[in-house]
Amino acid sequence: MHRMPVSKKLLAVLVLSCVALGAVIGTSVYMFTDSLCERSYRFINSNVVCAGDPVIQKTSYRVLEDDLSSFIDTEKSAGRLTDAGIYFRDLQNGPMLSINDGLEYAPASLLKLPLAFVYLARAERNPESLSEQLSVAHPLWEFATYFSPQEIIDPTEPHSTENLIMHMLKHSDNNAYGVLQTHLYEIGEQASISQAFLELGFLNPSSIADDTMNVRQYASLFRLLYNASYLNAQTSEKVLEWLTSSEFENGLVAGVPSDVTVAHKFGERFLESGEKQLHDCGIIYYPGNPYLLCVMTRGTDFDSLSSIIRKVSEKVYREVDSRRIR
Repeated sequence: MHRMPVSKKLLAVLVLSCVALGAVIGTSVYMFTDSLCERSYRFINSNVVCAGDPVIQKTSYRVLEDDLSSFIDTEKSAGRLTDAGIYFRDLQNGPMLSINDGLEYAPASLLKLPLAFVYLARAERNPESLSEQLSVAHPLWEFATYFSPQEIIDPTEPHSTENLIMHMLKHSDNNAYGVLQTHLYEIGEQASISQAFLELGFLNPSSIADDTMNVRQYASLFRLLYNASYLNAQTSEKVLEWLTSSEFENGLVAGVPSDVTVAHKFGERFLESGEKQLHDCGIIYYPGNPYLLCVMTRGTDFDSLSSIIRKVSEKVYREVDSRRIR
């Protein structure tokens, strides 16, 4: 067997040691530099200046805002839209834009997300509650749907609380919503709904089904999830994962490439006047720079409204993608 001379062995050991030492020093210097940067700022979010170079340009979205406003006016003139509210926010320390963010809409199925907050906040204090089996003979709330879910549960059969929440978010299952909502009333904890909505800062409904909200208010729920600032990190992650599996693909999802993940919740509502409302809000996980987009619409045809939401999503994605730096 050929033996490496001692001098060569020593040289190989020295080379490997230097490589390893260099890696350790490099990592330490990076960590020290990053830590030093964070300690330099006491009152601002240090991630703004310490998180590395941006992926997209962080300039104003005034041109996009004008384009979206013009698009809304065109759709209104064509009779395909009564009105629309739009809210956009760059979630990586970037700017935002809003159009008609004071317009009020019926939340309808959008209320499934804050109801999930109610149950999941309770579960963080009592994890066993997610395993509790629930069923009701007659749900107190039922909604007509145009975009019907692929899966619905039987409300009279027992289901775990966690499975009901998942169905309510992933499939927008009205039966799951009805069971969860009715259960709180049956056990005398309906006040927890209003309390949570007050804490969330956007609703204090006297009637859950009839209250209204705007795009800015609803978008705040997704910021709470993204920053894990209402539910804990593990729970927020689980909720957003469920929302990435939402079956509704005719709105925000249809406006971005198929390989871009979207965590979102949609809602639809028929009104006695014949008016229809369709909303879609969520986080678009643009590579390296997620952003929040919420679109609420009012008109007379659901297919036209879903097409409008898709086109808004397309315009926003195109603008974000055009700003890519690296």
